[in-house]
Amino acid sequence: MKRLPINPALGMDLVNARTLGQDTSSTVSVVIPAHNEETTIEHVVSEAFRSLDILDVQGEVLVSASGCTDDTAVAAQHAGATVVTAPIGKGAAITDGVAHARGDIICLVDGDLKYFGDPPLVALLVDPILRGISDACVSDLYWRPLYPQMWLHGFFAPIAGLLFPEMLARVGTTPWSGQRAARRNLWPESLPADFTADIALLLHWNRHAKTLRSVLADDWVNPQRPKHDLMSQELDVLIAHAISENRIDADAAPKIRNWYESTHKEMATYKPDVDDPHEFERRILSRSIIALHQHLELPGALPRG
Repeated sequence: MKRLPINPALGMDLVNARTLGQDTSSTVSVVIPAHNEETTIEHVVSEAFRSLDILDVQGEVLVSASGCTDDTAVAAQHAGATVVTAPIGKGAAITDGVAHARGDIICLVDGDLKYFGDPPLVALLVDPILRGISDACVSDLYWRPLYPQMWLHGFFAPIAGLLFPEMLARVGTTPWSGQRAARRNLWPESLPADFTADIALLLHWNRHAKTLRSVLADDWVNPQRPKHDLMSQELDVLIAHAISENRIDADAAPKIRNWYESTHKEMATYKPDVDDPHEFERRILSRSIIALHQHLELPGALPRG
């Protein structure tokens, strides 16, 4: 069969000069959601102010103190931040912090994160927006523990690859990251109050951002706190979003749920002293994709459009 040729420059207006606009006037708000982070918040705030100096922009640093029962607010004020008192919950803290922010660009950084790279994380995330090469950024963070990689390979990549394939190339290897930045118009007025806010925000940007990109970041550390059944809750958000965009029929939801239960069991088989983590990642990705397609064989279950 003879195929018609496709011009690699089809639809592209080739130019000999830079066409993207450098932003020299936007202000930046750094919003730091924090729940009982008195031991780390001063460091995070000072690094945010250092980023504003490096970027040479006018801005502000806000700490959204979410249901704090310690001295997070006092420590944040001591470091120079404006404190917003928010209800408990990651999403509630983000929503309230963004509502009080005045910047043209809003950057989100967790209150318990220590970043080892230079420039600091806020500068890294905001710079592509100021340079005109992105309107929203998510940090692609180097990550050692296996659990987030199982989340990526066993859960997010298979289901997002099926329901939102265009998103995978835009969000990098740590799309769950809370470290992100975007122009003000891309921040929704409301988000889920809990930890599913991160994935809800990701889906919102996938729909509305023109140039959502991941930004390669350096090494870092933060405390590991178990979040019971967060994957299951995130799956509900993904399914609801896919149905609202007419990518699947509602009757696909229970089939996807059955797939999730099977892949969750597969993840739980990991044995730290027996399995090679990298080999396990590859295996869980392959098995999860196969299982997902097996569960969605019925008519009307596969994505449309």
